[in-house]
Amino acid sequence: YFFTPAFVFFGIAMGIGVSSVMLKVKEKFASSNPNFQQLGVYASALLVLLPVVSLAHNYHANDRSDNFIPYNYAANILDSCELNSILFTSGDNDTFPLWCIQEVYKYRKDVTVVNLSLLNTDWYTEQMKNRYDVPISLTEEQILWYPYEMPGGQMTNRPKESFVDRPRKRRTFLTPSIHGGRIVKVQDMMVDEIVLENKWRRPIYFSSPPYSESPLNLRSRTTAIGLVYKLEQEPTEGLMDSDKGFDLYMNHYKFDGYENSSVYRDDNATGVFIGVGVNAVRIFDDLIRSGDTTRAIQLGERMVDVYPEYWQSYMLLADIYDKKGDSAAVDGLLNKLHDTLSVFLESNPGNLFYKQDLGLIKLQLGDRANDQILKDEGLNMIWQAFEENPNSNYGFRKLVTSLYQERRIDDLRRAAIMFGEYKINRQDPVYKQIMGIPTN
Repeated sequence: YFFTPAFVFFGIAMGIGVSSVMLKVKEKFASSNPNFQQLGVYASALLVLLPVVSLAHNYHANDRSDNFIPYNYAANILDSCELNSILFTSGDNDTFPLWCIQEVYKYRKDVTVVNLSLLNTDWYTEQMKNRYDVPISLTEEQILWYPYEMPGGQMTNRPKESFVDRPRKRRTFLTPSIHGGRIVKVQDMMVDEIVLENKWRRPIYFSSPPYSESPLNLRSRTTAIGLVYKLEQEPTEGLMDSDKGFDLYMNHYKFDGYENSSVYRDDNATGVFIGVGVNAVRIFDDLIRSGDTTRAIQLGERMVDVYPEYWQSYMLLADIYDKKGDSAAVDGLLNKLHDTLSVFLESNPGNLFYKQDLGLIKLQLGDRANDQILKDEGLNMIWQAFEENPNSNYGFRKLVTSLYQERRIDDLRRAAIMFGEYKINRQDPVYKQIMGIPTN
């Protein structure tokens, strides 16, 4: 979206260019043979059809006509929150759909969305305090940044007044600072400030677990409820409320669009929505641990129906059926998943998640049928997906798991070398283990 104005002006420039070419052709034919002037204009007019080529190649990737996933994704997050809640979100992907559904569709506007990334800025913090009534005790002089000359003449920006950082028992300015051997972000200080100032008047939720270094021990006081994490004075045992989560998934969450393979999904979209499946699996596992197999199966079957691309749901159900000795049910599930992912990959051939997951299922089916050709086909698909993006932690994990399962030890090292070409990945514990690098 940052480049939308550039695209508009680039389109105008192309239009001017085409008209210039047509004018040149007309003048050329007019000077050489006036009888061909009209023919030249008609021939050059074919250039006008060039955008049709772009339209044909890009229509599917830009078609949003049946894409209800972002709306339902946002609605499900908001419906996980109690009335008049404060909801901390992490970044663009879990915030923009919420802003859209609240401001455009007027849905659940009682929930105040606070974006953690923007909470690092002074203007956004000031807006949260003065326009959205987020409980913040700091004054504008303690929030807004102004030019400041440091000792030695170097210029920087900071608030005019310091404030008391109560959880850390210090007076400081609302700027990134070092405390206890780590950098404390502005968003970290503000989350603690809002929690303290709120005094449990409004329910507080997070779209992902709160930062672990909080002096308030926020992470150990949040209970997972469906897609969100609720801050509680007395957290639920195990930090998960499976009963409420089960009810949300079975009776309240909206899944229209997830089952539609014709809706375009790139890796980024799949990576965002995968949290819907991950949280369902956590509830499933908790139900199994508590001995509630009946509800676990109900949840697994619902996820297969409403979110058919998520392969883990099939595997969890298959494991239960395997333990019961129902091999026919297992084969039926795996073949259904194979066919489902094939359709999704056909509609979205550039989505590496689908290619990797389909490769995994081929590997599983080949292993069950003792079909080495199918196993090799699956492993090759997983390799291909990883080679297209060797920086993917998700793809690396899948490939390594598959290679280890097939005892391809030499290939494990080759995959690790490719993954480690990106320096950021060299601290990965799996990478270190394969490369023989000490983890300490």
